[in-house]
Amino acid sequence: LTAQVTGSVRWVESMRHLIAAGHRLFIELGPDTALAGMLGKIDREAKVISVKDTATLDAAVAELGS
Repeated sequence: LTAQVTGSVRWVESMRHLIAAGHRLFIELGPDTALAGMLGKIDREAKVISVKDTATLDAAVAELGS
């Protein structure tokens, strides 16, 4: 557990792996869109749906349902 808390995060590598595997839609949960911005620098074609409150959750559900 200590290694997980203090170790480096390999987020960019993880996102590149997901993109290489064909994933193009990502959902970010949280108060801002920091990860969406970082993902946009990795792959401009990746789509990110940001959910920060009930209104954006409802919009995300509607978009995903279509």
